[in-house]
Order: sequence, then C-alpha cells, then structure tokens
Amino acid sequence: MTWDADAVLAASNEWAWVPDGAPRVWTEEYLVAALPTYFITPTQARVFASDRDPAELVDEVHAQAADWGRQHIWWTLSDTTRPTGLETELLRRGARVTERADVLALPLDGGVPDLAVPADVEVRRVVDEPTLLDAFTVSNDAFGGEKPTREQIDAGLASLEQPEGAQPSGRVVAYVDGRPAGVGGYTLAGPVCRLWGGGTHSDLRGRGAYRAVLAERLSITAALGATLGLTHGVVETSSPILRRAGFTRYGEERELALDIAPPAHADRASAGRSA
Repeated sequence: MTWDADAVLAASNEWAWVPDGAPRVWTEEYLVAALPTYFITPTQARVFASDRDPAELVDEVHAQAADWGRQHIWWTLSDTTRPTGLETELLRRGARVTERADVLALPLDGGVPDLAVPADVEVRRVVDEPTLLDAFTVSNDAFGGEKPTREQIDAGLASLEQPEGAQPSGRVVAYVDGRPAGVGGYTLAGPVCRLWGGGTHSDLRGRGAYRAVLAERLSITAALGATLGLTHGVVETSSPILRRAGFTRYGEERELALDIAPPAHADRASAGRSA
C-alpha cells in the first residue's frame, strides 16, 4: 500500500494495546482500560472516532473508570480525534497536558536505513529473566520507576510466550561496555511495525544505544513483512533523534491527565446523608 499522510495517521489512530487480564471496554468509538497500578499511566482512554457530544462521551468513559475504583485517567488525543471538541472539554474540566509526541513514520519498502550503529554496541533480544531485568533497568532509569516487583517480572516473562496467531512483538536491549544501555519494544500489526518504549540509560547516552535498538527492531519486523515503521516520539527528546534517522512527522499526539469526578448521583447521595 501507499503510505501517504492519511494512511499513516489512520495507522496511528488504530494503535491501542491493553495487557492480558486488564479490565477494558473496547468499542468502535473508544477504549478505556484499567491497567495494573505499577504502570506510569494505569487508567487509559483513547477515542477512535465518535460523533457524540464530547461531554456525554467523557461522562461515559469516566463512569466506567470510576466503577473500577480509579480516581485519575490519562486520555490520548491527536490532531484528528473526533469529536473535535473533546480536548476542549477535557481542558474545561481541568485536564493538564502531560506529554506531547510527534507521529513519526518511516517507509521500509526500500529497506532499513543505515543508522551508523557503533561496532562496540551489542544488541540482544529479551528472551529470559536476565535480559528482561536488563530491559527494566534501562526503562526505569529512562522513564522513571521502581525496582520491578515479582508480579511485573512474571508478567514480562509471560509476554514472551506468544500464542499462535498473536501479533509478533518483543523487546531488545543494547549493551555498551557490557552494561544495559538502551531498550525498545516492537509490535507487528499487519504491515506496520509499531515502535514503543525506546529509551537510553542516562549514564550511557551518546554511545549509539538508541540507534542500535531502533535498527534492530526495524530489521526484525522488516524481515517479517513490515513496510512502515511507526512511532510516537516525545517532542523534546526522542523525536529529533528519530527525524535525523529518516522518520517524517505527520502530526501530534497529546496525553492529558485528569481527575475523575464522582458521578452526579453520588454527590446527591452524599449531600443527603450529611443533611
């Protein structure tokens, strides 16, 4: 297929993921999910397309999240999100923009570009507990986080056992001087290589680890039939690196954090008890 701007933005808008076992409501209009609480953004919402009133849609999503006992929610929106007034409605309710990321894509029909990965950088796939722990080491340093719990480790190991028919996915770790220096994940969704979780350990930046995990993920998925590399690069950090590597910007995604207000009927009930 031809990867024009509309096709790239459609592929970006379709990108959604929920870990196995996490409560979710996934409709043609939206996805809302309650991820394990060790995730940085544990309650997530994404709207694919809707023609409903924005306030009605927000109320419905928040009511579902509140039923799961969640008090905060992180919404993902883009330049093409419908309804168009959704972001305005969230901001009116007190949402704050916590992250801006460029929608970036690289066609792979001409092969994976040479990213000039230094010869002294080694890349390994995450295939067992030691490499998984190395991936956690880099991710927690790059994005913030605590030492992984046994629950997180077991969940990570379980994800390595992909059932037949599942979308091919995985993580790779780059090593510099024998130390875990870079990490990045990938998922093959049809012809699209979704690149996620790319980061570098703060002690080993500027050594080529980020380029190494990028090149490895593109090579793995291109061999499996991917014709497009797609990612969301944080505006202030990874986006400039990815654009220098040949990725083109097609738009922006924004993450908005918002406290979930209690349902109106709960307010009335509380007022009645205190009267």
